[in-house]
Amino acid sequence: MRCETFFDSLTALKSKNYYIFIVTNQSGIARGLYTHNDFYKLHNDLKEKFQKNNIFFDDINFCPYHPNAELKKFRKISTLRKPGNLMIKQLRAKWHTERNKSFMIGDQIVDKICAQKSNLYFEFAKNNFFTQVKNIMKKFNNY
Repeated sequence: MRCETFFDSLTALKSKNYYIFIVTNQSGIARGLYTHNDFYKLHNDLKEKFQKNNIFFDDINFCPYHPNAELKKFRKISTLRKPGNLMIKQLRAKWHTERNKSFMIGDQIVDKICAQKSNLYFEFAKNNFFTQVKNIMKKFNNY
């Protein structure tokens, strides 16, 4: 996927007043591969890159837990972790969203299951993200 196409996609969403959220499992924290601080640094670096292109994410939710975690404090079963949908529920509680115009794009089956549990339209990420986002917005009569 070309980077400018990705930025164009997010710009199109923002121009139609969509919120943009990131919902991500981060079992690498639980496995001791990286720390919370490493995760925050990565996201701050990404945020800066996106901001240079006038793209702003509205919120990021992540789950550091895993049932088989190396680090005991992160070893638990949690509905935060996709395919659970607690991260989506938290975002809905925090932000006013229109469910009939909300959708999720992901690359794993757990993303699809999470979307189904949340009654969200879902598609797996495609190579031409810009066309994909435009077509989804057309389905919602918002492009």
